[in-house]
Amino acid sequence: MTRGRGGGRLPGARGARGAGAPVAARAGLVASLALALLAPVACRSERAISSSASSSASSPAASLSAAPRPPSPRLTDPRWRLAAGDDPLERARLAESEGASGLLAALEDGGDIALTALRALPYADDADLALAPLAERARTASGLSLTPLLDALLGIAGRPPRPREPLDLDGARAAAAALVELSGRRDLPAEQRALAISAARALAEKGLVDPRRIPADLDPESAGAGSAGGQAPRP
Repeated sequence: MTRGRGGGRLPGARGARGAGAPVAARAGLVASLALALLAPVACRSERAISSSASSSASSPAASLSAAPRPPSPRLTDPRWRLAAGDDPLERARLAESEGASGLLAALEDGGDIALTALRALPYADDADLALAPLAERARTASGLSLTPLLDALLGIAGRPPRPREPLDLDGARAAAAALVELSGRRDLPAEQRALAISAARALAEKGLVDPRRIPADLDPESAGAGSAGGQAPRP
């Protein structure tokens, strides 16, 4: 240790050591301020990365990259494969095992499975329960997809009356009203309108709709009358 005269410490040495403490304190203060300033930036960056990841996961591209829907097990079910043929007995067996609810659920599979379900529905003992759901689908269907729906509705509506209370009276009435609406749509092909008219009349025979509401312009008598009325009188 350096000492001056009289054994006292030199002022310079004491001043140098005393100046070290404020320097260290200032360095610590600067570091604390830097951390305080950088912390919000880091938080914002993390939030931005998290938001970006969330938006990417919910984007259409992410949805498209999701795993495809697995094939329906009905495709390999022997009952469904047999019912897809032309044997009505196999359709009746499928309808007995699945019931209306099972066949309606199969419509979500689309394709051949949906067609098989529609062809089997008229054979189901509780097929009346399918009238309202099928009619609602028919109201929004278009093109060739409408024909098998109308075929199924006609097959169910045309069944002989059962000696029991209707399973879904309100649903059957709603289906009849939808069929009347479809039968009057002039934008549909005549073949589809004819199916809707026939199904509506079958339900009218069961007292589910007023037959006078059903269009008759496709009837042979109406067509003949219209043709005769359109001819000019002979002199």
